[in-house]
Amino acid sequence: MEDCEHPADVAPVALGRDAKGGEMHFASDWRVNNFDLIRLFAALQVAVGHALSQFRPLPGSFLYHLGSALSLLPGVPVFFVVSGLLISRSYEQSSSLHHYLRNRCLRIFPALWVCLVVSVSVMLAIGVGVLGPVTTGAWLLWWAAQMSMFQSYSAPFLSSLHGLNPSLWTIPVELEFYLALPALYWVARLRRRRGNVALLVLLGASLFTQWTITYHASTHPASDWLVLTLFPYLWMFLVGILIQRNWALLRAVLANRAHWWLLAYLLACVAGLVLHIRVTAGSVIINPVCLLILAGLIASSAVSVPQLAGWILRGHDFSYGLYIYHVLAIILLVHYGAPPGWLSLSATMSVSLAAAALSWLLIERPFLARKRLALHPVAEPGKRIRGRA
Repeated sequence: MEDCEHPADVAPVALGRDAKGGEMHFASDWRVNNFDLIRLFAALQVAVGHALSQFRPLPGSFLYHLGSALSLLPGVPVFFVVSGLLISRSYEQSSSLHHYLRNRCLRIFPALWVCLVVSVSVMLAIGVGVLGPVTTGAWLLWWAAQMSMFQSYSAPFLSSLHGLNPSLWTIPVELEFYLALPALYWVARLRRRRGNVALLVLLGASLFTQWTITYHASTHPASDWLVLTLFPYLWMFLVGILIQRNWALLRAVLANRAHWWLLAYLLACVAGLVLHIRVTAGSVIINPVCLLILAGLIASSAVSVPQLAGWILRGHDFSYGLYIYHVLAIILLVHYGAPPGWLSLSATMSVSLAAAALSWLLIERPFLARKRLALHPVAEPGKRIRGRA
């Protein structure tokens, strides 16, 4: 596959006209926005949801209702939509395929590899006696899978721990999105045209795959392996790409209208409950209509009071660290006898956020500062971002 063209050669799909007929540039939307805050909320939803599932609050309690409410805003679909929106934009402005892939590796692997070392430390902390028989071959196979892009592989000796960190199953899916994106641009010639029809056709095929797996798994057992691939979830990623590719047309109904999109999403959820239509099923299956409205809410929230994330997070991004460490925190707390209730939930989130902060400050930020042509440049500690105050 050829390297992508220089950003100057990309079709100007992110340009439009203002009320006076003048050309508007939306570069600031990709520099100053609330996506870091949105990703943090998504990671919090996943972490709190897993903690509530583990510590099992009593039906009717506040924690029980909190879990039900959070399930209506599923974090994993939010991640997939945001990835499609931002990664497609990042690819379009990359100067070469090499730079694109380099940036993606810097985003994922340094923190993930450190998390792998921490995972082994957790094994030692809870005692190797909980593990099944471990052979050298089985250990090396598991280690190689975790170091590459097969984090969903669960070695037999980890069966008692449910794979140790099962939430990492989404990492290979994200990596497959990253690898598939250049091929998609090349096949559909998205560098030269908007490609909405091609994207919609592929979206429909992916949605059909998810529907088949969800509602006909018992009659199609051979397709079970698809659950761990990008195919059932690609449509969510493509929704993000479609929003980004049509940003000039959609921005007018997105910017500073997050409250209306939130109201629309809540009404859709209520309508689903009244009509006995499931809005969500599990952590990643979501009604397509609700996902489209949720995607609008995501994009609108990103550009409604776009300085909000900067005010709150001060340039920090703890979402990835929170996502990859929260299950390890739960395992440790369960091992040491944490009881159900607020205390265990608070301890889980405190430990997870502390690990996320250390991951960001010590690992992620230094490596992300090496990215080239980043949408949202990250400065190394003590240095300024070139061209920014």
